[in-house]
Amino acid sequence: MAQQGYEHSTAFEKLKTVKEKIQTNYTSLQYLQTLNHFLWRALAPIATECPELFKGYLCKIVARQTLKASAKFTSNDRHKLPIQLFNTLRAADDKMIEHAKDMHVNRGLLLGFIAFFLNRLAPYKAMHEKAHDSVLINSRCWAIERGVGLREHGELYQAIKDVEYWYAYARKWKDQIIEKYTRMALLQAQATYKDYNYAVKLDDIVQIYLVVVSRAIDRCDSRHGVITTFMQSWFKSAKSEVAKLAEGHQDSSYEGLIEEHGDAVHDLLGTVMPDQSSEMWQHVAYISMRADPVGLVRTALHIPQFVSTKHQRLLREFVCE
Repeated sequence: MAQQGYEHSTAFEKLKTVKEKIQTNYTSLQYLQTLNHFLWRALAPIATECPELFKGYLCKIVARQTLKASAKFTSNDRHKLPIQLFNTLRAADDKMIEHAKDMHVNRGLLLGFIAFFLNRLAPYKAMHEKAHDSVLINSRCWAIERGVGLREHGELYQAIKDVEYWYAYARKWKDQIIEKYTRMALLQAQATYKDYNYAVKLDDIVQIYLVVVSRAIDRCDSRHGVITTFMQSWFKSAKSEVAKLAEGHQDSSYEGLIEEHGDAVHDLLGTVMPDQSSEMWQHVAYISMRADPVGLVRTALHIPQFVSTKHQRLLREFVCE
């Protein structure tokens, strides 16, 4: 007999029957190293054929993190990211990818960049594959090549095919990792549904927990622990989202809030806590810059560079380009 207030969830029932395609229990290192391998094999052709596009995206990531205190786009110390970016930008072409890997950028950002690259070049691929040739098509292809910063004598079409091939493997492997943790997410979602007296639809709670599973995989660094432990800490964030929905948004589904607020829904629900230490570091950086304008002592003590309002405006202009 169903519990009072408990509503049936079609999504929950379907997800319970999902069969894991990965039958072997690999270690966190094996899961994530394999995903990283596919990701960087997909990114390598972009970095090789369109180096300025690749470097520009990394610059935007660092600029965005510098401007937003709560953002953390790397599993390393966030204050090391600008230095690692500098090393990447100054590296020789054949060493750039290795330096970029050292940045340990959030996998979700890397997947997003690959998707952006393929979507932007979809018209180019279609025109390139047409059987007939024309001056107009060649002109349009040349304009696209110039727009993405194709290197001299570069092979953009071949790069697109290589990126598609490895991107498909990366997406498939990530989906299979998600399958390994779907049952754990469903059990947590069901428990949370009961904890908040069924105030939020189970379908919405399941969606929140599965989104968190995906985010945790994007951000997990096997150097700092196993996926399961890392994911359990992220489930606290999911429960916080449900709590906010239960308290102040009983009449709005999670999907409704997504449609209304987009990505800002997570800020609305209060799940991203500001990095209070960043304000302290900014103050220390400012005082240190006044006392040591040359920067010899600050460099020795690993004190970050203070970014003035004027320089922040320049960064914002760069990010918005």
